[in-house]
Amino acid sequence: LTESEVWVQDKIRRQCINRQVSYFAPKEKKKPGSRPVDTVETVETVETASEKDSEDGTPRIHMAYSDVSALSNGTGFGPTPRNFVTTTTGEEDLQTSAITLLMHHYGHRLFGSSAAWLLWDVAFYGNKLFQSSFLLALTGDNTTLLELSAASALNAFIALLGYFAAAAIIDHPSVGRLKLQQYGFLMTGILFLLCGVLYSSLSSGWLMIFYLGSSFFGQCGPNATTFLIPAEIFPTEMRTMCHGIAAASGKIGALIASVAFAYAREEDLFLASGYASFGACIITFMTIPDTTKLDLFETDKKWRLILAGRKAEYNGDANKPQYLSFYERQMYGYSCLPDEGDGIFNYE
Repeated sequence: LTESEVWVQDKIRRQCINRQVSYFAPKEKKKPGSRPVDTVETVETVETASEKDSEDGTPRIHMAYSDVSALSNGTGFGPTPRNFVTTTTGEEDLQTSAITLLMHHYGHRLFGSSAAWLLWDVAFYGNKLFQSSFLLALTGDNTTLLELSAASALNAFIALLGYFAAAAIIDHPSVGRLKLQQYGFLMTGILFLLCGVLYSSLSSGWLMIFYLGSSFFGQCGPNATTFLIPAEIFPTEMRTMCHGIAAASGKIGALIASVAFAYAREEDLFLASGYASFGACIITFMTIPDTTKLDLFETDKKWRLILAGRKAEYNGDANKPQYLSFYERQMYGYSCLPDEGDGIFNYE
C-alpha cells in the first residue's frame, strides 16, 4: 500500500469507531425552530478552493466512492478516490437504515437459517411429541410396555451418540457446519422416506434400524447446527435479533408438527418428516454459507463498511467464495485471480 492509502484506511477505521460512538451517545436537544443538522465526516484529498466550495460558499460534498470493480484490485481500493463520505443521523433513522441494509445484504441468510430451523423442528418435534406412535408403528400393536420402553431408551442412546459425534467433527476443517447440516438433512430425509414408502413391505426390524439411523443423523447434523449457524453468519450487532427470528421460526415448526401430526396416518408421519428434511437440505445448500474457518471479525469489518456506504472498499476473507452461500456466489458472480489462487471474490 502507498502512504496515502494507509492513511485513508486508518481514517476509515477512526470514522467507523466515531460512528459507533455517536450511535450510543445521548442525542442533543435542539432549540425550537432550529434546523436539524446531520454530522458529516469526509476524508479529503488535496483539492483546490474552487473544487471544495460551490458558488454560494457551501461546502461541496461528493458521493461516496463505490466503484465495485475495486474488489478486483489487490489493495481493495482501485483508483485513489477523491472523497469518502459518511453520514451520522439520529438514532431512529440509523437503526432503520441498519435493518434495511441487513435485509438487503443478509436477508437470504436470515430466510435460509429460519426456514431450515422451521422445517427441522417439524420433523424433530413431530418425532418427539408423537414418539409413541412412531415406535408402535415400528414394533407392532402387540408390543408390551417394557418392550416399548426399551425401544425408546435405545433410540435416545443412539441419538446421544449422534450428538457426541457432531461435537467431535463440527469444527473439523473438512466437515464444518454447512456439510454437517446438509448431509444430516439428506440422510434423515432418506431414512424417513424409506420408513414411509416401505412401511407395509419391510419387517419391523428393518424399520427400526432405519428409524434409529434417522435419530443418529438428526443429532449428528441439523439438531447440532440449526442453532449454531445463525450465531455465526450475521454481524455481531445484528446477531441476537437474527438468531431470535430463526429460533422463533423453529418454534413455529414445532407448533405446526404438534397440530398436523395429530391427524396423520402412521406412514404419513414418516413421509412428512422426510419431505421436511429434504426441503431443509435444499434451503441449506442454497442460502447458508460455511463459516467454519472464517474469522467472524471479518464479517463485522465488512458490515461496518456497509453501514458507512463503502462496501466496495472491503476485500477481506468474508468476500471469498468459500465463505459465501451458493446463492451469493451465483447472484454476484466470482472468479479466482490468476495471480492469487485463493478465491478472492470479484464483483462483476
